[in-house]
Amino acid sequence: AYDEVPSPNLPMPSSSIENLWTIARLRGLSTAEPGQARVLELGCASGQNLLPMAERSPGGQFLGIDFSARQIEFARTSAREVGLENVEFLELNLAELPDADLPGADGAFDYIIAHAVYSWIDATTRDRLMAGIQKHLAPQGLAFVSYNCYPGWHVHDALRAIMLYDAQMGRSTTERLAYAKNVIAFLNESLDPARPFDAAVKAQLAAVLAQSDAYLLHDHMEPVNQPVYFREFAAHAAGHQLQVAGDCILGIRFNDYLTPDAEQRLEAITADPILKEEYRDIVRNRSIRQTLLCHADVELASGLRVESIEGMYLAGNLRPEKPELDVRSVALDSYVGANGLRITTPAPLIKAALAELADAWPKYLPLPELLAGTKRRLKPEAEGSQPAEDEIDAADLTRLHENLLQACAGGVLELHAAPAPFEAKPVDKPTGSPLARWQASRASLVTNRKHEVVRMGQFERNVLQLLDGSRDAEQLAELLTKSAGEGRFPVYENQQPVTGNEAIGRAIRAALPNALELLARNAFLIAG
Repeated sequence: AYDEVPSPNLPMPSSSIENLWTIARLRGLSTAEPGQARVLELGCASGQNLLPMAERSPGGQFLGIDFSARQIEFARTSAREVGLENVEFLELNLAELPDADLPGADGAFDYIIAHAVYSWIDATTRDRLMAGIQKHLAPQGLAFVSYNCYPGWHVHDALRAIMLYDAQMGRSTTERLAYAKNVIAFLNESLDPARPFDAAVKAQLAAVLAQSDAYLLHDHMEPVNQPVYFREFAAHAAGHQLQVAGDCILGIRFNDYLTPDAEQRLEAITADPILKEEYRDIVRNRSIRQTLLCHADVELASGLRVESIEGMYLAGNLRPEKPELDVRSVALDSYVGANGLRITTPAPLIKAALAELADAWPKYLPLPELLAGTKRRLKPEAEGSQPAEDEIDAADLTRLHENLLQACAGGVLELHAAPAPFEAKPVDKPTGSPLARWQASRASLVTNRKHEVVRMGQFERNVLQLLDGSRDAEQLAELLTKSAGEGRFPVYENQQPVTGNEAIGRAIRAALPNALELLARNAFLIAG
């Protein structure tokens, strides 16, 4: 089935080695930094999750494994056309993993990624997968394993059973998908959204119907799709001398904490941290986990500490809820993140730090730079002078660090262990990554330098393809004008098509600065 209909394969931001290294440092692991990392992806499909990491870390070693010959060949072709020499792809059944002599990295990998594999293989192969992770993971390494989990997948189990039952009437893959989608559409239209249970099921059905045929085939209609409870997964890992080191869905948080009252009652029920997390899964009705594993003999940090953000970088896609917010005011004010989450505070010190992050976005700010900018906002100095070091007392500084760490744990701010791998502003001769330029020449979905997939407009795609670092804005405008004049892409002004070289050139020169700014804000430009 994976050769007939390749599985959807897009970058998984939470599995990026930059994110994994940040979490590894917070957990107390001495895992290799991305620039020198040895990375293994199990079930790599066509390599679209691994290739961007290999490009960002030319000093690293990357190996992708999959049993689909068609997808492995596509991954190899992609790497060859982009010119990536630090990544290999190997056709291999995961059942052979524990006994395999893997090329490169002396068989020990700093990061192992197994996304959307564990739940879709039989019990014997799952055991071989876990044994292979244990064998090939470096002593201080970190493994990422995503899987479907209960209780949230119970509803999906029922939907999957119905889809498979109807699909058996189809003789081809296309017919099987048509039968399955038809029954899901029938159920979706028959439920009453005024009833709470029906509304919850309709939400699940709508999510299923919105997916591609390839996703439905491989996520819901494979012969094997076995969700597990968290305690079952943790026990399986422990049986292979591996321990849970966190969950990427939670970001840098150790657990998905409930309300203080609920946590107090939970403490009275059990002291087992694994069982506690499973109870939290039940309350949250969690259906997916992205569990991190390390060797059982590794000593992990017991919790997030204020000192954790020392030496780190922060970023925040924020906006003040009030356009004219005064950071020196002691009134209760809010900053809102792009994800809708907010930080509300009366403290000028915190408001000034959030304002500094908001204005710097998408740049990552090292803590000393963030602190210096915060001081300037609270007490602007004469032009060219430096703020005094003692303007913020130790207690206030500690509170600021605590609040920043809480905001990172809550997903309002980003925490990074390394500087940004992209330019936050357009430069004189901008450079786009070879992989992004290659992708932009073929499709509208392009991977940026933050390991995110961005849907790009046609004009921005044409601009990105020309960003090899040798051209300034005028040279770019000339080439774009020539291409548009030859009919290679249309140009619009005020939603109307533009014709004639002079008018096309004028429209392109007007649109180009915004396009370059958009590419920078979406992390497509390589840092110089």
